Amino acid sequence: MKKAFFGVICLWLAVLCLSFFWNFHSLLSNQEKLILQTAKTLFDQMIITRSWNSFHNGVYVKVTDQTKPNPYLVDPERDLQCQGFSLTKINPALMTREISDMTGKELGARFHVSGLNPMNPHNKPDEWEKKALEEFSKKITIEKSEFILDGEDHYFIFMKGLTSEASCLVCHTEKEYTSDGIIGGISIKIFNPPKPDFFPILTGHLIIGGFGFIIILFSGIKLIKAYETIQHQAAFDVLTHLPNRRYFNERMDMELKRAQRLKTPISVIMADIDHFKAYNDFYGHDKGDEVLVRVAGAIKATLQRPVDFCARYGGEEFIVVLPDTNEQGAVHVVQQILEQVRALNVRHERSMVAEFVTISLGIFSDANSDHETLIKNADTALYQAKSNGKNRFEVFRSAFDKPVIGF
Repeated sequence: MKKAFFGVICLWLAVLCLSFFWNFHSLLSNQEKLILQTAKTLFDQMIITRSWNSFHNGVYVKVTDQTKPNPYLVDPERDLQCQGFSLTKINPALMTREISDMTGKELGARFHVSGLNPMNPHNKPDEWEKKALEEFSKKITIEKSEFILDGEDHYFIFMKGLTSEASCLVCHTEKEYTSDGIIGGISIKIFNPPKPDFFPILTGHLIIGGFGFIIILFSGIKLIKAYETIQHQAAFDVLTHLPNRRYFNERMDMELKRAQRLKTPISVIMADIDHFKAYNDFYGHDKGDEVLVRVAGAIKATLQRPVDFCARYGGEEFIVVLPDTNEQGAVHVVQQILEQVRALNVRHERSMVAEFVTISLGIFSDANSDHETLIKNADTALYQAKSNGKNRFEVFRSAFDKPVIGF
């Protein structure tokens, strides 16, 4: 009996040890995945921000003691004078560095733009970044990450290469970069990443194996919620809480494939707030943000079916997708959107079409068009609505000889 009892104890201890080490490994792996996903999300957000800057060929900001002209930016229009104060152009690299300074203070993360042949000495890579860039340029890998313990410093670093585009070559022609080549990379350092707390697991396994499993379950739920929060932030617009452009592209592809498979129509609506810049300039950006939120709510309120969805496409522009909806159905929805926005009755003294905030819309319906064609044609219809006086909608036609319009 003693031998049997001793055997049971040994077996129980073996089960507890095996359970502990298995959970130890699982929790550590999930934590690493979460940190890596956080770094990738920050990288994606930075790429979107840089793309926006590059698309506008840089942005102008007021020159202050903290923000001075970039001596490495060779551009005859780098500095401008405007109503008694100076403006200077901020290019993507400098913007990245300034955002890095802000995130370093607020979030404990650092961005660094670097290249093997940088124009700006600040963009010189360290040894780790240099090795990563060499691997990117040789196409050995497209991204690299590692936990670093350097003395008292403990951080996670993630780096991914930047591919040169046509807009990049405007500033980088002297460095002999080519389109679609590796122009450099962005590294993200997350300082003092949280470490898994294994003490409750150890305590639970010493007391009772079942209690240890409860701790594991609780920790897993927390990690899943944290991961879902990050995913939500990456897919939804912070201001309007509508899906962002990234989520829209993924959902649009899915709905388009379904429509083509079932041979059903699909309609796309592009919408743009009329004279929104004038509204921002007159009332201020805080009021402008309120208008964006209210207009987004008005658009979303018109969508009654679960399959219909809308997203913030950029700035004051929104996009609506109506699966299994023909042109007539899309026109009906657009008329409701127009009325909902007008019903907000938000005063707009600088509007040239009404005394209140209005919206213009473009519609395109088809069953066989690809992603780009649907958006392009809806945007063309929106442009026509804008050209014809705003506060209205139009349906895309190959030539606008017989447009369907509404007010």
